[in-house]
Amino acid sequence: MPTRLKRISRPKLKHPIMVAGLPGIANVGKLALEYLLQKLSAEKFLELYSEHFPEWVIQEEGRVSPLKVDFFHCRPGGMKQDMILVTSDAQAATPLGQYSLTGELLDVAVRHGVKLVGTMAAYVVSPEERRSYRVVGAATDADLAKVLSECGVKLLNSGVIVGMNGMLPVMATRRGLRGFCLLGVTEGGVLDAGASAAVLKSLAAVLNFKLELKDLEQQARKLARLTPPAPIPETGGLAEEEPSYIR
Repeated sequence: MPTRLKRISRPKLKHPIMVAGLPGIANVGKLALEYLLQKLSAEKFLELYSEHFPEWVIQEEGRVSPLKVDFFHCRPGGMKQDMILVTSDAQAATPLGQYSLTGELLDVAVRHGVKLVGTMAAYVVSPEERRSYRVVGAATDADLAKVLSECGVKLLNSGVIVGMNGMLPVMATRRGLRGFCLLGVTEGGVLDAGASAAVLKSLAAVLNFKLELKDLEQQARKLARLTPPAPIPETGGLAEEEPSYIR
């Protein structure tokens, strides 16, 4: 099945910023994005289906449906521009698929006038490690990195960001866009609502909008029932100062 777009509506968006939260370790980015959809009353306007997804289907109450990427739009309180929120049922199953699907998402971004792409993901530490910070991050240019730092985000200085949550902001630069990634510190597991909350606080600070986080735990329980298991590759262990695997 080739990549296919299903248009639901054609919203008129003002200088939109794209923010993505895709499945990964502890579903930090996925949970954060799903919470934004609920709190900001975002409306879906586009779906993307692709042959690059794993060979899964989603089942709920006896019904099955294919994996897809969902695009929503909203205008957060305090912002004078719109936001495109992106999430998916899974990430692409192969390295080639990761690149191809990332390109498809950025095609949508460019088509809707996006100039800034942000992602939310996880930063994995061992239980023995003690951290004085909750969110780390990186950006595609020095000015944007400075904004992250001024908002309390610790900038990464080593390691790699694996998967589409890292590829989206970097590949955005090939389209003339800017990008950043916010990573919640976590020990892993199925869900880490605390790490998601920390990332959301940083996102609201970076983009300067208002967000309440009081019922995030309730959203986390809902996500646990609906999200299929995500395969986690071998991490190869943690470096002494920085984890070698971030997602």
